[in-house]
Amino acid sequence: MIRYINGYGLENVLRDYSSIAQLLYFLICFSQPILLPLPEALTISAGSAVFGPYIASILGFTGTLLGIIVMYFIAKTGGQKLVSKLVKDKHLAKYQEYVGKNETIILVILFIIPVLPDEIICVGAGIGGVSFRRFLLIATISKVITAFLLAFSVHFATIASLSRFQLMLVGVAIIAIVYAITLVTKKYLIKGRKNPSNEK
Repeated sequence: MIRYINGYGLENVLRDYSSIAQLLYFLICFSQPILLPLPEALTISAGSAVFGPYIASILGFTGTLLGIIVMYFIAKTGGQKLVSKLVKDKHLAKYQEYVGKNETIILVILFIIPVLPDEIICVGAGIGGVSFRRFLLIATISKVITAFLLAFSVHFATIASLSRFQLMLVGVAIIAIVYAITLVTKKYLIKGRKNPSNEK
């Protein structure tokens, strides 16, 4: 499935299966935080190109949030033994390294900026003792931001009548900016975790 989507392109897949495209898109977004390691930027952008920003953002947000909730409870009820079969220990260790004491704000940052996959964040929060109410609030705010931002960025690019080449340049620039922010955020999180003053 992953190879097919990556090779053929999610946008093309959705157009080919137009009769069930919205359901398929919703299920892909739902599966992302559980077992489908596709970047949110890829799925939401493809959905926006096919359905428009409003439908793509609403379906993308709803599907992703439901998947996040399911993954949280899988980790919460399954415990460390089940978690070890779903995610790599090194990824979970990174989550624990990043979070530290400032758990709420760090969770928001991790959900918005692609430092770690969503499934790692859900698992870390589930076995780390984060209450469901707080986790749901954090996930909801974060995914509203990412879903609508990603969906409408494609829409604005279309309105601006950018050529394919210009759109590609904008995409490369956005990826470069996100990558730079990701690197800086990683360094900040690790530095903050190692700094004894943050532990007080």
